[in-house]
Amino acid sequence: MTDYQKLKNIIDEIDTLISKRVTASNPDFEAWRMKTERFLIKKYGANSLEREKFSNTSFSLHIFLGDTPKSSFIKACEEGLQTTKKIFLTYLQEMEEENVVEPNKDSCIDSTYLKVFIVHGHDGELKQSVARVIEKQNIEAIILSEKENKGRTIIEKFEDYSDVSGAICLFTADDLGKTKNDTIENARARQNVVLETGYFMGRLGRAHVIILADKGIEMPSDLSGVVYTNTASWEFELLKELKAIGYKVDLNKLL
Repeated sequence: MTDYQKLKNIIDEIDTLISKRVTASNPDFEAWRMKTERFLIKKYGANSLEREKFSNTSFSLHIFLGDTPKSSFIKACEEGLQTTKKIFLTYLQEMEEENVVEPNKDSCIDSTYLKVFIVHGHDGELKQSVARVIEKQNIEAIILSEKENKGRTIIEKFEDYSDVSGAICLFTADDLGKTKNDTIENARARQNVVLETGYFMGRLGRAHVIILADKGIEMPSDLSGVVYTNTASWEFELLKELKAIGYKVDLNKLL
């Protein structure tokens, strides 16, 4: 993942933290702050102006009493996050101007934007249809079962081919399952699809993972609130999401 992508993910996480109404003592905020600090040190240096500016940004109240309401701490953290977002967006713009990464321009395409990983279950027809739409955009569709094994285990093979900028995960109704207290089984995706989706969310960030799901399928609880596209009408939405990630997409090729 390039520095541009890392910084963009950090900025995207700011909106998530604000929506969660976190305070400076929240574990999610602490994890984000630590990751951001490490990025700035690695990118700009420990004694850089960028790192110093971030370290001096306040995310909490300077003075408070024992009966200070929690809403005041939430507001202080949000103000610090909004200030940081504005500053980081200027860094992102500087990277674009310096041609650090411009994935939509032919002259400077990150190689990871030339391929996308397709996570799939047993719906071979949908898998092939998605691959064909991707390939029409001159993007390589990485389908693990079509790649040579070379004596590797499945997880080794999976890791070797996961150097991509996006993943398309097909949650198709291949399995049935229920909790021990339920009497009715629900349609579910294959377990490998759930596992690999989580892997790519951790590796690339949620914004770089596109989910295509069958109507009525039971989704994992950790994916509640994640926007996904129905497999009944997916072509246009899929390409629109790929374009938002940074892939070069020509919607006219759908015609």
